[in-house]
Amino acid sequence: MKNVLMVALELPPCRSAGVQRTLRFSEYLPRFSWQPHIISATDNIYERRDDTLTILPEVAKYVVKAKCADAAKKYAIKGRYFQWMTLPDRYWPWYFDAVKQASKVIDKEKPDVLWSTYPVLTAHWIARKLQKKYNIPWVADFRDPLQCRYDQSAQRYAWLKKWMERSIIKHADKVVFTSNRAAALYRELYPNQDPNKFITIENGYYLSEELSQSTPLKREKFQLLYSGSLYANGRDPKQLFLALALLKKQGVISPDNFILTFRPGKKDAFQTLLAELAISELVEFLPSTSFDGAVAEMQQSSATVLIQDDIFHRQIPGKIYDYISAKRPILAITPRNSATADLVVDLLFGTSVWGVNEIATGLKFMLENNIDCSADIEQYSRKEKTQELVNIFNKIICK
Repeated sequence: MKNVLMVALELPPCRSAGVQRTLRFSEYLPRFSWQPHIISATDNIYERRDDTLTILPEVAKYVVKAKCADAAKKYAIKGRYFQWMTLPDRYWPWYFDAVKQASKVIDKEKPDVLWSTYPVLTAHWIARKLQKKYNIPWVADFRDPLQCRYDQSAQRYAWLKKWMERSIIKHADKVVFTSNRAAALYRELYPNQDPNKFITIENGYYLSEELSQSTPLKREKFQLLYSGSLYANGRDPKQLFLALALLKKQGVISPDNFILTFRPGKKDAFQTLLAELAISELVEFLPSTSFDGAVAEMQQSSATVLIQDDIFHRQIPGKIYDYISAKRPILAITPRNSATADLVVDLLFGTSVWGVNEIATGLKFMLENNIDCSADIEQYSRKEKTQELVNIFNKIICK
C-alpha cells in the first residue's frame, strides 16, 4: 500500500459541490493500493453544512483537521474588512497549522505523493511548502482556471494570484483540470512547460447502494428540475423563463402538465420577471436538501436542466455528473463552443441548447418523446475517475 497526503480545505460536514471530489477519491483510493492521509480544516469555517454527509470510519482515522479561521470574519473591524486581508483567499490562516500537522504526518507515514486541491489557493501553497521541504512528487488539482483568468470583474489583486499560480505550476509534477478546454488554456498560458504536465480528470458521479436501486415514479405532470445555485453572472435563468413563456403561449405547457423546480432557490429575486411573463404558476422554488436527497429528487424528475453561461465555457459543473447518474433526460443551456456542450453531445439522453428558441424546441421534444436513458454511464463514475488519478500517481513515482 502506497501513501498519498491530500490537502483539501473542504470535507464533510461542509456542504459544497467541491466536497465530493476529495471525499470519493479518498474512499476509492485504497481499492487501488493507495492509502490517503488527509489534511483538512476545522469545521468552524463551514458556513453551509450537510450533516447527513459523513466520512467513512476507515477514511476518517486518517484525517487531520488543522486549525483554520475565516480571515473575513477574524480580522473584520465592526463587521467590515479590506479585501487585502483575504489574500490569497479567506482561509489563509489555515496555512500555518496545516503545514505543521502535515509535516508530522509526512515524518511518520513517508507519503509517496502530495495532492492538493482547489477551491482555495492556500491548499496549493501548503503543498508547495511541503514539496519544497520534503521533495515529494506533487499533483496540483486546480479543477477550474483561476477566476481572474476568465472573469473581468475579478481582476483586483489578480497579479498576486497569477504569481502564485506560476510558482505552483512551475513546481508541481502534474496539474489537473476537470475539462480538456481548461487544460488547453493552461498549455497556452505556459508554453514553456511540458504540455503533458496538464492533465484532465473530470468530476464524476457517486451513488449510494440505496440510490443505485431507485426507479423513477410516474408523475402527474412533467417536472423539469434545476438542482443547484443560480446567479446573474454565469447561471442566469432568464432565457429559460422566456422559453417557458413562449411554450405557454403556444399551448404546449400549462400549470396542469408542467412545473419547473429550482432547489435551492428564492422566488423573491425573480418574482417580478415571472409575473411579467405570466409564468409564476409554472415555477417553484424549494429549500436546500442533503446530497442524497438532491440525487434522489433528480431520479424522480421527468428531466433535469443545467445553466452554464458563456463565462464558464471552459468549465463543466460537477452537478451534471449527478444528473447523469440519475439517468433522466438532460437539457443543458450552454453555448455550443463550451466544455459542457462537449460533454453533453456525447450523451444519448442529453441535449445542448442556447437561445430562447432552441431551449423551447429542446424542452418541447422532451415533453413529447420518451427518451431512452439506459446508456452505460460507468465511465463517468467517481471510481473510474479515481483510477485515472491513480494512473498519474503511479507514473510520477516511477520517473
